[in-house]
Amino acid sequence: MRRQATVRRVDPWSVLKLSLIFYFCLLLVVMVGLLVFWSVVQQLGVIQQGLDFLAELNLEVTINEGNIARAIFLVGLLNVVLWSGINVFLAFLYNLVADLLGGLRITLAEEEQARPPTPTRS
Repeated sequence: MRRQATVRRVDPWSVLKLSLIFYFCLLLVVMVGLLVFWSVVQQLGVIQQGLDFLAELNLEVTINEGNIARAIFLVGLLNVVLWSGINVFLAFLYNLVADLLGGLRITLAEEEQARPPTPTRS
Protein backbone atom coordinates (compact mmCIF):
# COMPACT_ATOMS: atom_id res chain seq x y z
CA MET A 1 0.00 0.00 0.00
CA ARG A 2 1.34 3.39 -0.96
CA ARG A 3 0.41 6.78 0.39
CA GLN A 4 1.46 10.19 -0.77
CA ALA A 5 2.18 13.12 1.50
CA THR A 6 3.06 16.68 0.59
CA VAL A 7 5.45 18.75 2.71
CA ARG A 8 4.06 22.26 2.36
CA ARG A 9 5.84 23.98 5.23
CA VAL A 10 8.99 23.51 7.30
CA ASP A 11 9.03 25.17 10.72
CA PRO A 12 12.12 27.44 10.90
CA TRP A 13 12.20 27.21 14.72
CA SER A 14 12.45 23.40 14.53
CA VAL A 15 15.12 23.69 11.84
CA LEU A 16 17.11 26.06 14.08
CA LYS A 17 16.94 23.75 17.11
CA LEU A 18 17.86 20.65 15.12
CA SER A 19 20.67 22.47 13.30
CA LEU A 20 22.20 23.81 16.51
CA ILE A 21 22.20 20.37 18.09
CA PHE A 22 23.55 18.65 14.96
CA TYR A 23 26.35 21.13 14.28
CA PHE A 24 27.38 21.32 17.94
CA CYS A 25 27.64 17.50 18.07
CA LEU A 26 29.65 17.63 14.85
CA LEU A 27 31.94 20.22 16.47
CA LEU A 28 32.50 17.92 19.45
CA VAL A 29 33.32 14.99 17.16
CA VAL A 30 35.81 17.11 15.22
CA MET A 31 37.41 18.36 18.44
CA VAL A 32 37.85 14.80 19.77
CA GLY A 33 39.24 13.70 16.39
CA LEU A 34 41.73 16.57 16.35
CA LEU A 35 42.74 15.76 19.93
CA VAL A 36 43.46 12.15 18.99
CA PHE A 37 45.30 13.26 15.84
CA TRP A 38 47.40 15.78 17.80
CA SER A 39 48.36 13.24 20.45
CA VAL A 40 49.37 10.64 17.83
CA VAL A 41 51.46 13.19 15.92
CA GLN A 42 53.06 14.34 19.17
CA GLN A 43 53.83 10.74 20.23
CA LEU A 44 55.48 10.09 16.86
CA GLY A 45 57.72 13.12 17.41
CA VAL A 46 56.68 14.92 14.24
CA ILE A 47 56.09 18.20 16.07
CA GLN A 48 59.49 18.12 17.76
CA GLN A 49 61.20 17.31 14.44
CA GLY A 50 59.46 20.31 12.86
CA LEU A 51 60.53 22.58 15.71
CA ASP A 52 64.11 21.28 15.46
CA PHE A 53 64.11 21.94 11.70
CA LEU A 54 62.87 25.49 12.25
CA ALA A 55 65.55 26.00 14.92
CA GLU A 56 68.21 25.05 12.34
CA LEU A 57 66.83 27.84 10.15
CA ASN A 58 67.24 30.28 13.10
CA LEU A 59 63.48 30.56 13.61
CA GLU A 60 62.26 30.45 17.18
CA VAL A 61 58.77 28.93 17.28
CA THR A 62 56.76 27.95 20.33
CA ILE A 63 53.51 26.02 20.23
CA ASN A 64 50.82 26.61 22.82
CA GLU A 65 48.37 23.71 22.52
CA GLY A 66 45.78 25.39 24.74
CA ASN A 67 45.58 28.47 22.53
CA ILE A 68 45.36 26.33 19.39
CA ALA A 69 42.52 24.24 20.84
CA ARG A 70 40.70 27.36 22.06
CA ALA A 71 40.98 29.00 18.63
CA ILE A 72 39.72 25.87 16.85
CA PHE A 73 36.77 25.66 19.26
CA LEU A 74 35.86 29.33 18.71
CA VAL A 75 36.04 28.92 14.92
CA GLY A 76 33.87 25.82 15.31
CA LEU A 77 31.30 27.76 17.34
CA LEU A 78 31.21 30.43 14.64
CA ASN A 79 30.60 27.68 12.09
CA VAL A 80 27.77 26.27 14.23
CA VAL A 81 26.05 29.66 14.25
CA LEU A 82 26.76 30.33 10.57
CA TRP A 83 25.52 26.98 9.25
CA SER A 84 22.48 26.99 11.53
CA GLY A 85 21.60 30.42 10.17
CA ILE A 86 22.02 29.16 6.61
CA ASN A 87 19.68 26.23 7.36
CA VAL A 88 17.03 28.58 8.80
CA PHE A 89 17.35 30.80 5.73
CA LEU A 90 16.90 27.75 3.50
CA ALA A 91 13.80 26.76 5.51
CA PHE A 92 12.29 30.20 4.89
CA LEU A 93 13.23 29.94 1.22
CA TYR A 94 11.65 26.48 0.97
CA ASN A 95 8.44 27.82 2.54
CA LEU A 96 8.29 30.62 -0.05
CA VAL A 97 8.90 28.25 -2.96
CA ALA A 98 6.44 25.68 -1.56
CA ASP A 99 3.74 28.38 -1.46
CA LEU A 100 4.29 28.97 -5.17
CA LEU A 101 4.81 25.40 -6.37
CA GLY A 102 2.84 23.35 -3.86
CA GLY A 103 5.55 21.67 -1.83
CA LEU A 104 7.47 18.44 -1.96
CA ARG A 105 5.47 15.28 -2.67
CA ILE A 106 6.69 12.15 -0.93
CA THR A 107 5.44 8.63 -1.60
CA LEU A 108 5.36 6.42 1.49
CA ALA A 109 5.26 2.68 1.03
CA GLU A 110 4.46 0.22 3.77
CA GLU A 111 6.43 -2.97 3.90
CA GLU A 112 4.30 -5.93 3.05
CA GLN A 113 4.24 -8.44 5.82
CA ALA A 114 4.68 -12.04 4.88
CA ARG A 115 1.50 -14.00 5.40
CA PRO A 116 1.87 -17.04 7.57
CA PRO A 117 1.65 -20.24 5.55
CA THR A 118 -1.76 -21.80 5.58
CA PRO A 119 -1.82 -25.33 6.93
CA THR A 120 -2.41 -27.93 4.27
CA ARG A 121 -4.49 -30.98 4.92
CA SER A 122 -3.48 -34.29 3.50
